[in-house]
Amino acid sequence: MRRRTYLSSLSGLTLAGAAGCLGTSTTDRGPVGSWAEAEIEFGLPPFENAEDLLESYRPTFDWLESGFEDVDSVTGVTTTSYSAVVESVVNGHTELANLSPVTYVLAASDGINPLVLNWSHGRDFYRSYIATRADTEIESLDDIAGKTVAMVDPLSTSGGMFPRYLLSQAGLDVGDLDTEPADFDIEWAFGHDASLRALQEGHVDAAAYGDFQHPDNSDTIVKLAESDPIPFDPIVARPDTPEDVRTAITERLLEIPSERLEDHRIDKFGRVDDSTYDPVRDVVEEMGVDIGDLDEN
Repeated sequence: MRRRTYLSSLSGLTLAGAAGCLGTSTTDRGPVGSWAEAEIEFGLPPFENAEDLLESYRPTFDWLESGFEDVDSVTGVTTTSYSAVVESVVNGHTELANLSPVTYVLAASDGINPLVLNWSHGRDFYRSYIATRADTEIESLDDIAGKTVAMVDPLSTSGGMFPRYLLSQAGLDVGDLDTEPADFDIEWAFGHDASLRALQEGHVDAAAYGDFQHPDNSDTIVKLAESDPIPFDPIVARPDTPEDVRTAITERLLEIPSERLEDHRIDKFGRVDDSTYDPVRDVVEEMGVDIGDLDEN
């Protein structure tokens, strides 16, 4: 199946990005353009509303496209699940992807190449929050028994895996990727913003999301628990990416000016290696999740 045919078949997919001048011949292309066939497609999980996500990443797409004369376009590809975006880059249907830490850990054995680490608010880590409304009677994680909790996606790190781990440590049955919890119900929101909104609008009793989504100085939303630090998401390249291409794209991302990221969800890109995600591996192993679970979701 051709790459674009595959991508157009993904559920809920949206493409948008920077387009340069078309027409560079194959023989004139350098390493990056030859590897990407002049068109870099960049997969994005459903962190938030697809339109907002693409707009946020557009300066990064522009920066990449302008850095390689042999690349005609860099296009953002959004999907409605975390498993779809990792499937696309593992199978080479997209060249690059921003993966959640959990999906990176689960897919690392498939040969994907971590290039850079996202930074946000001056940090290279974030936390998972579980919160409730001030008008509920929930005062601790124990009180979530019998309640409904909004979460982001089963394979979201801060909106799925880590909050379930926190609840399991509080003694609740949290189920797994194939079974629902015995002690509470989950409403999957498929977005950090949507998870918080479900709580604010009274559709659920509690919600899990990344700390970057937590409202500032709120009198109505109360944090119940937070996770240990989680390394931010990596940007990865598909498994067959040559070393010179990995180096070129990595250096280009590390050089992006801060003003390009003023409206982005991140501040800058930093260096990364596989061991950065060992704390995430520990939680994934504790929860009994493996690569087979990624394939099934």
